[in-house]
Amino acid sequence: PSKEYELIRRIQAVLPPVNPQTPYEEAIGDDAAVRVNRVAGERLVITADVAVENVHFSLLSMTLEEIGYRSMAANLSDCAAMGADPDSAVVQIVFPKKCGRGINPNPNANGCGVDIGESIERIYAGFAMACKMWDFPIVGGDLSAGGAWVIGITLIGSIPPDNRAVTRAGIKDGDALWITGSPGESAAGLAAIRRWGRAGVPPRYKRFVDAHVSPSPRVAEGKLLAAEPPVRSMMDLSDGLSKDVATLCFDNRLGFIFDCGADKRVPPEMVSLANELGSDYKEWFYHGGEEYELLAACDESFDPNGINGIAAAGRELIRLGHFTSKSPKVLIQRGNGSTEELPRMGWDHCSPFP
Repeated sequence: PSKEYELIRRIQAVLPPVNPQTPYEEAIGDDAAVRVNRVAGERLVITADVAVENVHFSLLSMTLEEIGYRSMAANLSDCAAMGADPDSAVVQIVFPKKCGRGINPNPNANGCGVDIGESIERIYAGFAMACKMWDFPIVGGDLSAGGAWVIGITLIGSIPPDNRAVTRAGIKDGDALWITGSPGESAAGLAAIRRWGRAGVPPRYKRFVDAHVSPSPRVAEGKLLAAEPPVRSMMDLSDGLSKDVATLCFDNRLGFIFDCGADKRVPPEMVSLANELGSDYKEWFYHGGEEYELLAACDESFDPNGINGIAAAGRELIRLGHFTSKSPKVLIQRGNGSTEELPRMGWDHCSPFP
């Protein structure tokens, strides 16, 4: 067989085997995967994401395993925002003819190995971590040589007949917005890595580094929230609060007021890190990206922390503010009752273009 075929067999060995109880008759190894719809009324959600070297990740600060895991986590987070369970994924990898070794100088540990096949296996090992954690298979994909690492993933999610798909639409005037975690931690972790290097980050700031390199998409929380009628809308937080909240406002023709700002929501360790770096923690809170948390718009009288299972699934949800029909802008309310507009400064791939 060809070297590419041999590599596909090596990849199969890295991944968990496809459970025969899944609805797949064919998976990796043929021209395409074959899925049988065995559940009447089941709905599938399909999401795709791409990660590009030196845009979404750097070999100077992350291992290949971490790059693979986080690439899959980005798709899982989109799936979670719809209230879906991951069903299966297909993966496309573009690999450079000459690859870097990642943050570990030992080629047999974390970076590129003796051949490109070993490097790809290490990325697949990161995929496998996510597959095992959320119990879904990779059923196909493609490989190609190129100028840099590019990872493209298409993830299929499943919503049972008795559940609903939660979209970004449906928010009403006065609805409250909640988030499943603390905004800005990933951006804080990236700032720490840039200052000290991955190995030099002080242990007291490790939680922020972990938030950046190994985020935990809120799949369990997404399903629990989707089951509650007072939860009107959800969205994956990946491009920063200022951008993603503005997107929810645009889609629902509403404005938003942060009525409890960063000062009361940022952990003291983040304030301490910002002081050491000479940075503004509010920038991380409002504009930091790659959070992979969930934004949930709920009826103003509903507290999602009262949902059975939420506490066990992850961190307590934080209330950020409320939507309003009085102004189309995203505003921050100050202690004296005045407001100021929040500029949109989150990540935007198209910002350099007209």
